[in-house]
Amino acid sequence: MSNPGDQQSSVSGEDDSLGNSTIDLCSVGTFAEMSGVSVEEAIDWVDNGTVPSMRLADFRMVNLARLRADLLKGKTEFKAGDYSHA
Repeated sequence: MSNPGDQQSSVSGEDDSLGNSTIDLCSVGTFAEMSGVSVEEAIDWVDNGTVPSMRLADFRMVNLARLRADLLKGKTEFKAGDYSHA
């Protein structure tokens, strides 16, 4: 897997208890690269609400903070419609 930081579109970040920086939002393209799927598939996931997203200016961004929180709560399946967006 290539280094996602090369093209990362971070909006905000915070340090976790281990001192690692966490990214709250990323572009759909960056999310696709980090997930090992095509950009088209990641766009489909965002469009049908399979992954959490939000609009920032004219861009649809994947909400990694919400995704991370749901994974930490034990979410293991992501289906179309799980997340709606404005």
